[in-house]
Amino acid sequence: MDAITSKKDMTKVTFKLALPSIMEMLMQTLLGVADTAMVGTLGGIAIAAVGLSDNPLMVMMAFFAAISVGTTALVARFIGARNYKDAEETIKQSLFISIIASVAFTTVMLLLSKRITLWMGAEPDVLPYATQYLSIVLIGLPGMIITLIMSGALRGSGDTKTPMLVNGFSNIVNIIGNFFLIFPTRYVHFDIPGLSEGFTVKILGAGFGVGGAAASTSFSRLLAGALILYVIFKKNGKYGISISRKTGLNRIIIMRILRIGFPAAAEQMLMRLAQLSFFRIIATLGTVMIAANKITMTAESISFMPGWGFALAATTLVGQYLGGEDPDKAKLGGFSAARMAVMVMTVFGVLFFFFPRYFILIFTRDEEIIRYASTSLRIIAFAQPFLAATMVFAGALRGAGDTKTVLWVTALGTWVVRVGGGYILAITLGYGLAGAWAAMVADFILRGLVFFYIFNKGKWKNVKV
Repeated sequence: MDAITSKKDMTKVTFKLALPSIMEMLMQTLLGVADTAMVGTLGGIAIAAVGLSDNPLMVMMAFFAAISVGTTALVARFIGARNYKDAEETIKQSLFISIIASVAFTTVMLLLSKRITLWMGAEPDVLPYATQYLSIVLIGLPGMIITLIMSGALRGSGDTKTPMLVNGFSNIVNIIGNFFLIFPTRYVHFDIPGLSEGFTVKILGAGFGVGGAAASTSFSRLLAGALILYVIFKKNGKYGISISRKTGLNRIIIMRILRIGFPAAAEQMLMRLAQLSFFRIIATLGTVMIAANKITMTAESISFMPGWGFALAATTLVGQYLGGEDPDKAKLGGFSAARMAVMVMTVFGVLFFFFPRYFILIFTRDEEIIRYASTSLRIIAFAQPFLAATMVFAGALRGAGDTKTVLWVTALGTWVVRVGGGYILAITLGYGLAGAWAAMVADFILRGLVFFYIFNKGKWKNVKV
């Protein structure tokens, strides 16, 4: 990164960092759709069981995402300062935290798995499947947590390719595992054009249903954790990090990780609770609106991939340049990532506005749902450049260790504008689903502009980590 002398050079570096993360997000999205489709063949009870089990896990993951954010920011700072010893120490301490905490969380949740699914509102016919799924998935939780945190460490060092390869490979393994574990042994007949008779293939399967899906998920997560640990221990300092010396718990480093991470955890918790409250507002509008909202969110999520990739690039660039005591390049890196994200996501916005029906048709043929979802997608199209700015500048501030600012801006936007405004527009004024999505647009516009102002002002350059 020292060779950067122009905006063009910074653009190349930014794109090189962002592309693997974008590809990783793309693979996760596509394979997630395939995973859901496979479970969906088992019926509504199976889908409900998986959904009920995943929700408490995602809330709990906010804590570990905090450790990941703290690890990324510290490693980036140390690598930028060529302080490889402390970068290595940070990785060790975050690994200690993740192992100890994941084992503790897994044990407690295994003991309470049935109570958790009951608390989530599982109906009697769903309860045994949800409990079974949650109990099996929890076995793979340590692998998932280790992968999350060590991926953050690698990205902080500038290596975005390894997390892409590890997570992509484990997702493919999960799909293959689903294929053999969910379904029973079956025969598939293939007809060949031009031949009077085709041929039949016997495909072996365990027929474990929901339990098979959970087993495949757990195995793939444990595999990902093992692979990323292998990379961390065997890298030999390629990106300035490795683990070669024995050490014990380092209270100072752990506190530095948590000082950055806890505001990030609070931000994620507030965001998830706001999303839940926003959904409850929409739920009062009826089944058709719920379906239209779900489909709109799924269609819009396509644009998140580039935003997420450039946000991670901004986190790495800002952290490393601040560590190297070059705040001007840190600012240039943040704006470079934001500019590219805005350009790409604006293109998605144009497509959403002019061709919403084509995106919605991927998920449904119900004309009433298509009509409402198309309107919502057109509305959210206006938010795309501001959403890009929100994602990237928030990522840049996290790279600087300024997670408290991200927390307060997120709280203001999601709770006051999105939830409060959504209730007023959708319920009080009677604009329905369109009003709720208009409030979401206002949220993204506000946060995008505020984050731009804060990042441009530059107080984050003086944040101590």
